[in-house]
Amino acid sequence: MSISVVIPAYNAAGFIAQTLESVLAQTPPPDEVLVIDDGSTDATAEVAEGFGAQVRVIRRPRARQAAARNFGVQEAAGEWVAFVDADDLWEPDKLARQMEALARSPVASLCYTARREFVEHGGAIERLNIVPVPPPEGIREALFRNTTFLPSSVVIQRAAFLAAGGFDTEFKIVEDWDLWLRLLHSGVAFAACPEPLLLYRIHPDSVSHDAMLALAEAKDIYRRRVLPYVPRGKRWFARQRSQSGQEAAAAFALRRVGGSRYLSMMAVSILRDPFCQPHRYKVLAHMVYTRLRQAVAR
Repeated sequence: MSISVVIPAYNAAGFIAQTLESVLAQTPPPDEVLVIDDGSTDATAEVAEGFGAQVRVIRRPRARQAAARNFGVQEAAGEWVAFVDADDLWEPDKLARQMEALARSPVASLCYTARREFVEHGGAIERLNIVPVPPPEGIREALFRNTTFLPSSVVIQRAAFLAAGGFDTEFKIVEDWDLWLRLLHSGVAFAACPEPLLLYRIHPDSVSHDAMLALAEAKDIYRRRVLPYVPRGKRWFARQRSQSGQEAAAAFALRRVGGSRYLSMMAVSILRDPFCQPHRYKVLAHMVYTRLRQAVAR
């Protein structure tokens, strides 16, 4: 089964070499690697081209990551497509483990993995917490709450991706959740690797840190792709729980980048659903303590 790797890249000159090294270190390696340079104004394309014939670089005008991924799949020759963002990394056996999982689940057209977050300090990688994923039998319930897994963890059958219409370019940040839900509703079967085979980079310039836009898009996607499939008598409670989780995620993202609204956002999340994710109370207390220390220090 042939695999094409699609990497959307925008002003990623500082990261993309590491990403490509982790992709090319796969055992066995993918059949092709495509870097879709999305109108970068730095040396992203030049760095990728430095890897020679093993990496195909395509330069396009800026259109954002959803359009770049869609274009990459159109250009790909493989039966399967693996996505990875230009600042993320893979464990060396990621593709091999996913293709094994797909071989065990021949009806599946998509395989996802858990992820481990990391930061980099002076060239040294610090591995942080693991973000787990549910098994395939729990994926419907999980996707009805949030995105659950990231594009950089996904291997998908190219034909299934094209049949679904790819990522909706209307969305700027949460286009992945929209696609996973459309695939789910169309009957596509999922496979999973519970291991954290994706290393997800945490840094201030990451697109995913535009927390308020992500929250607005998530609410829209929930209204379109989830709410119509929830029994009427459960819709209010289901929506409150989902939105509470999304607000907590926005609070975490805002705190990471120094946004001023993280404390109020976490408080709103708890008030909306006081009984889900009890660790939020500890996080809120730490947020209040941090804010008080900052106020005293001024």
